Amino acid sequence: MATLRVMLAFLLLLAVAPGARAGDAPVAPADLAARMARHEAPLIVDVRSAKEYADGHLPGALNIPHDEIAGRWTALNARRDQEIVLYCHSGRRAGLAQQALEKLDFSHTRLLDGSIQAWQAAGLPLRDEHGPEPKHD
Repeated sequence: MATLRVMLAFLLLLAVAPGARAGDAPVAPADLAARMARHEAPLIVDVRSAKEYADGHLPGALNIPHDEIAGRWTALNARRDQEIVLYCHSGRRAGLAQQALEKLDFSHTRLLDGSIQAWQAAGLPLRDEHGPEPKHD
C-alpha cells in the first residue's frame, strides 16, 4: 500500500511539474471561423499530407505534415509564445504535431476540436488547390 502511495505521488508530481504541458484547450470550429472572419485568426497549421491539403484545407492554413514538423518548425515563422492551431483529419496526427512543437518549447498550441471532420460537419468552407473558390462538403 505504501508503495502504491509513493507511485501515485510520483505520478502526480510528473503531471504538475514545470514544463509538463498538455497544450491549450481545443478551439471549436465555429469559434475559429468567427476569429478568421474578424481577421483575428491564429496561425493555422494543417498537418496532413500534401495531397490531403491540396484536396481541401482551412482558408489560410499552412501545410507541414505531422512527421516533418519537428524538422521544419522554422517554416512556421512563429514566435514560441504565438498561438498555433493544429488540425488533421481526425485529430491523431495533430496531437502528435502538438507534442513535437511543445518539445521545441512552443507554449500556446491548440487543436481544432474535431479536426477537419468537425469543420466540414459544421458546413464551414474549405479551399483547395484546384480552384480559387471555397468549397463546401
